[in-house]
Amino acid sequence: MSKILIQTALSLEFEAVKAFLSNVQIERHPSTGSIYNKGIYQANEVLIVETGAGNVRSADETGRAIEFFKPDYVFFVGVAGGLKDVKIGDVVASSKVIGFEMGKDDTEFKPRLDTIPSSYLLEQIAKHVKREGQWRQLLKVENKEEPEALVQPIAAGEKVVSSNQSVAFSYLKNYCSDAVAVEMEGNGFLLAARPYHAHAIEVRGISDLIENKTEADAGGSQPRAAANAAAFCFEMINQIEIEKVKFPDTNTLEFRKKLVNELTTLYPQGPEQDDIWKRAGGDVSIFTNSANRKSQWFNAIEKLYLGGGGNEISITSLMNEIKGDYPNFISEVLNNT
Repeated sequence: MSKILIQTALSLEFEAVKAFLSNVQIERHPSTGSIYNKGIYQANEVLIVETGAGNVRSADETGRAIEFFKPDYVFFVGVAGGLKDVKIGDVVASSKVIGFEMGKDDTEFKPRLDTIPSSYLLEQIAKHVKREGQWRQLLKVENKEEPEALVQPIAAGEKVVSSNQSVAFSYLKNYCSDAVAVEMEGNGFLLAARPYHAHAIEVRGISDLIENKTEADAGGSQPRAAANAAAFCFEMINQIEIEKVKFPDTNTLEFRKKLVNELTTLYPQGPEQDDIWKRAGGDVSIFTNSANRKSQWFNAIEKLYLGGGGNEISITSLMNEIKGDYPNFISEVLNNT
């Protein structure tokens, strides 16, 4: 089964996630003393981290937790303000997160948006969960209206946007018109996950519609939105495990031979072609020019399965990078094995 890291900004979001876990225990980071909760969900090991508000805190805790826990999948679960096409209680999974604060402050402000895509795999699973609608069966709170789910862009900044008359709201409408929600941690979260080649995505429940935010919060919209987001997240985890059952055992020699054949076709000049090994976090100094390219690939994959090949590379990071070059690569390798 999988190792899942789930981040939250607020305690109420943390509790919404924790409600799905059993055998919850305290876990402490050996170097920093950071305190986590670790529990079990459907045989998956889940670590929960409360980052606090803001992209900087989120990035700091994300990198630390990924390095410590080495998860297979990483989620940020919490609440957000709705910008368009949503109502209170709906859930938005991020197709991408738009960092909207960056820019050049000249005679007029010139935006330099910092846009980070979510994991392609998790985005596809989120779309599947949205279409099927089974996630509502995991809801642990009552909703006055049936919540809907979207897989759309989310904007992330460093301020709470609480009025549709504010400068920030006008800015978002002008420069982030595809964003359906706004929050304060997602950009830092995805930026920090990126160097680890982690499958990462945000899942946000809509707790307010910008205007009348205080009244919405007072009416209990935040815990309800957090619970809805947690339900969607855990249905995504359910679907991750279903998809994994369909795949062959990737640890077998048969699969590794199939993988080498595919890699030799895609990168006939060897693991150094297009910097694919280096982009995945690998050490190119392990390769020798004397070996033929197929042998280079076979030796590289064998080293990788034995824990070598470079400090940052893994089979997941390699396949993610290849997926970026050849979108159908993973399905072709797995389904034809």
